[in-house]
Amino acid sequence: MCGIAGFFGPEVSGPESEAILERMNRSLAHRGPDGRGIYCRDGVGLAHTRLAVVDLAGGLQPFLSVDGRTAVILNGEIYNHVELRNDLLREGRQFRTRTDTEVLLQMYETMGERCVDRLRGMFAFAVWDSRKKALWLARDRIGIKPLYYHWNGEVFVFGSELKAVLEHPSVFRTVDETAIDDFFTFGYVPSPRTIFRGVRKLEPGHTLQVSARGITDARYWDLDFTPGRTPRGGAAEEELRQALDHAVGSELGADVPIGALLSGGVDSTAVLGFMAARMGAGVPTFTATFPDTDDQDRTHSILAAETYRAGWREIEVTEPDPGLLDRLAWHFDEPFADPSSVPTYLVCGDARRSVTVCLTGDGGDENFGGYRRYRANEARRSIRSLLAADRVPALLAAVGRFAPEGPWIPKPLRLRTALRDAAACPRAAYRKEMSIASPETKSVFYGARLKRAILGHDPFSILDGHFERAEGWDSTSQLQYADFKSYLPDGILTKMDRASMAHGLEARVPLLDQALVEFVAALPSSSKATRGKGKRLLRGALRGIVPSRILNRRKRGFTPPVARWLDGKTGALFTDRVLGSDSFVSGHLDIGGIRRIWDGQRGGARRDTQLLWAVLALECWGRRFL
Repeated sequence: MCGIAGFFGPEVSGPESEAILERMNRSLAHRGPDGRGIYCRDGVGLAHTRLAVVDLAGGLQPFLSVDGRTAVILNGEIYNHVELRNDLLREGRQFRTRTDTEVLLQMYETMGERCVDRLRGMFAFAVWDSRKKALWLARDRIGIKPLYYHWNGEVFVFGSELKAVLEHPSVFRTVDETAIDDFFTFGYVPSPRTIFRGVRKLEPGHTLQVSARGITDARYWDLDFTPGRTPRGGAAEEELRQALDHAVGSELGADVPIGALLSGGVDSTAVLGFMAARMGAGVPTFTATFPDTDDQDRTHSILAAETYRAGWREIEVTEPDPGLLDRLAWHFDEPFADPSSVPTYLVCGDARRSVTVCLTGDGGDENFGGYRRYRANEARRSIRSLLAADRVPALLAAVGRFAPEGPWIPKPLRLRTALRDAAACPRAAYRKEMSIASPETKSVFYGARLKRAILGHDPFSILDGHFERAEGWDSTSQLQYADFKSYLPDGILTKMDRASMAHGLEARVPLLDQALVEFVAALPSSSKATRGKGKRLLRGALRGIVPSRILNRRKRGFTPPVARWLDGKTGALFTDRVLGSDSFVSGHLDIGGIRRIWDGQRGGARRDTQLLWAVLALECWGRRFL
């Protein structure tokens, strides 16, 4: 795992360009504490900072071909590099190192840009081909590793993190106010947008060709939920077990210590179980816990560690101080509203004292159907199937208007809500669930200038594009596809990448292995989510591997006690920074509206906790970057 950066343009050469590359590298030093290198000639500059994981002595980058005509910088891991190396050796190619970087270079020299189709792993890389005078970049299929870029028609700049791109003098820190609206919709800025005008994210599964003629963005892979072969009963469970074992096994290669981040949920426990089957007892595991709360994750993590005779370390997460929130703002580059970034950052920091690589259970919910929205959608589909399809929406809405409703009726029996929800199309339901602030709430705290700037802007237009590409699939698959294209890479995986790489820790996500993801996507939605339970097939496949108490536990989010934090010193920080006279957000938000929401929180209301945390996150980000 590493950090990469660079630029391409007509005036790239000499001490000034080298100084820029050095600054870009320094901004990424946390991603690669084990070495730095630059390449600056022929109109291109490349910078690399290394976290040594494989071939500790032989993997310095930028990596040059023997003839010096091709240069490569790589962030990430190509898990099938040994297999690819053996193929190349049979073709008569020779190697100087054991690194996946050299495999990538030789794959490119053998196959050109088609080589990306054979790469399995998490990666973002750049290849400079001096013969073509072209720069070629690629990002992995799922979006595990990040890649930002800027193009102004003459100069192209890129980097693993936005802060590296900002080191180039052609990039300006001009806030895109529509991105602020995106942020208060999703809690992050969705790809390919960023918080700054003129800077974009390369989308997962895409490549970028850069030359004097301009840039060309192309998709090389997409996830396909078209129903395929459906193994039945125990055969499906056995095939999934084998796929899980292979996915975990393929990500254990390293010349450094390996551990696991353990939450006590099904996903991380399963990963640990397959690790222990291959590595034996004593796998180091690390769990974030919240003192003085009903923390079931702690109990189940201990059970998992004892089951597999793993080492277990507890990291108690207390209320964050201002310094920690400022560090998070710096490492995340863009406003980021998920409060679980706090425990993730802290547990990664502690893990790095013992190991260099950790496997995680990230991606299990998106891949196997674990979220409530999938189960809710399956329930809507069941209700709709009881009635004539062409009359369903109008009929459900009409019945729902007259059905009894009220707080005295238990939630499962609230017929009006159930029927109203069943009448909603999946896209509308998804919009509602994924929003942290409704249009009505935004009208309360958006400032006049922001309201003018976002006229006509629809933050969901990106998601609409995803749903349009997924129209041929069933509605639950459409929701999963949308998650894979936005929430997973821009939320879940961004959190893990920034929190882990802030400490020079490599986090691997075997539940997002390409072969595993493609296998599961082709299975019917009923094998993933049902009306009552998620991860149906996964749970069956894990019987006898994962303890039943963990396998059958209710799905719980990894949620810190934010409301309690806002009642304490975090609340005092909110008052001082957000409501203070010199707040950054006052240039975009209506402080009077924010104060009314804040007063409601202080008065006992808890419905806007996530929104207030997002406002504080934006304030911390603005103070750090502007």
